Amino acid sequence: MSTAPAPDTTAFDDAGPITADGLLRRRARQKSGAVALIDPPNRPTLARTAPRSLRYADANDTADALARVFIGLGLEPGDRVVLQLPNFVEAPLAILGAWRAGLTVALVPMLWRLTELARVCDAIEPSALIGIGHFAGEAPAETLRDVAATRLSVRFVLGFGEDVPDGVIGLDEAMAAEMGAAPSPRVPRGASLITFTARAGEPLVPLLRYEDEVLAQGAMAVLSLSLDRADTILNPYPLTGPVGLGLGLAPWLIGGAALVQHHPFDYATFVQQCLTSGATVTAAPGAILNELAKDGLFDELQCRLRRVGRVWSAPELSEGANPSPVIERPGFDLYPLGDLASLMLPTPKDAAGPSLPHGPVQLGEDGGGTTFLETRLAGADGDLLVRGPVVPEGQPLGPVARDADGFVATGLRAHMSQDRLHLKRDPALVYHGGFTIAADELDGLYQAFPGFLDAASFVLPDPIVGDRLFGAVAPVPGAPVSLEALHRFLMERGVAPYKVPDKLLVVKEIPRGADGEILRDALLRQV
Repeated sequence: MSTAPAPDTTAFDDAGPITADGLLRRRARQKSGAVALIDPPNRPTLARTAPRSLRYADANDTADALARVFIGLGLEPGDRVVLQLPNFVEAPLAILGAWRAGLTVALVPMLWRLTELARVCDAIEPSALIGIGHFAGEAPAETLRDVAATRLSVRFVLGFGEDVPDGVIGLDEAMAAEMGAAPSPRVPRGASLITFTARAGEPLVPLLRYEDEVLAQGAMAVLSLSLDRADTILNPYPLTGPVGLGLGLAPWLIGGAALVQHHPFDYATFVQQCLTSGATVTAAPGAILNELAKDGLFDELQCRLRRVGRVWSAPELSEGANPSPVIERPGFDLYPLGDLASLMLPTPKDAAGPSLPHGPVQLGEDGGGTTFLETRLAGADGDLLVRGPVVPEGQPLGPVARDADGFVATGLRAHMSQDRLHLKRDPALVYHGGFTIAADELDGLYQAFPGFLDAASFVLPDPIVGDRLFGAVAPVPGAPVSLEALHRFLMERGVAPYKVPDKLLVVKEIPRGADGEILRDALLRQV
């Protein structure tokens, strides 16, 4: 643990403004010995390091130590840092430490590789990249170092773990060094968090999240789920999107609960954590919940789960999925709205399937009170728009910028029926494993393979990953069609592995419209 001196908390008395930094300091003062963060038990397999459990006092000290490192390197308030970390205890602490140093944190998935990381650097020009030395047989910090070598804005590459490569500053060693008193709070300029989505023709769209939006998302979870300090949240979603932020980081900050991290997704480990971590709240796709119920998990005496949520993927919402699994515990529905925000609502007793409220969504006593989110349709049968204190925005004039009324386009389509919104999929977007991908990006990746005359992506719904990816290809005459060869081709170019199709469909030609657009419905009719 860090040996940093006890922080000065006089600037964060209970009457002061609510900030993420102040909340962690208050928890460290009020419940210093209570458990704050718990690693997944399979961390040794993933990263060759032992799992850790940190008390609030330890978490606060570690955040202070990280802030000292960032300040000591010369990073200035408002500088942007890219964070690529698995669901270990370091992830939320690195965010808090960066905020204490006044930095803006860009969160990127562990599955991103050179192609995606280079795009991030080009889009936001970060001053530092932060990763981990070893993970799941890969060397993420080494990849970050390689990206930084060709990006002038990046001044530092830092990494957790004992096996960081040359050219990467080891954070474990840096945090252990005595570097003076606890840092004073530094006010960031601009957004506190940046996450990413995609739109047609734009494979990487930054979403700017301010601290108030993150805290509002936590307040929504606390009110929706009746969370308190005695709860333990088991979070199986990465902190790089609205589900992980809405289920993990945000309610942990607001509610003062314990946060148990699970790196997505290992079924046996998840079951183990449900039974041994003392978790009282978690959420998962409906297919996973059905398997847990079938295996009798919720009937085990060790299972302390009191609220279990179903996470609805965009394809499920558009295809008309089955109602939530029947579980003898209060349930909730978690709707990720186009990478923008998570809407958490208690599951109605008469739920006949997923649907979203139209208009303001209010939570509080007797179902009324604070409006966290408001939905609107652009036309009778068009784009789903949202606004509210939990909703981020994109760059001005970009595809997710606020309109004149403060609404942001989710990238989803919807229609009204009986005063409820029912979603429809946008054929220009793919929803796979929690990621939104521009379909035309996948088309371009597959078309670049030298053995294909033409190629296009298409999808089929999957109850766990959302969309399953497939590639339709028109091969060069006489050339063999090999999924393995396409996989090697994409990996050599540093493309994220989840963009590789599961299977290839050989066609004579890719069906196209008069202006050259790919007719994906026509492709599906050939399956």
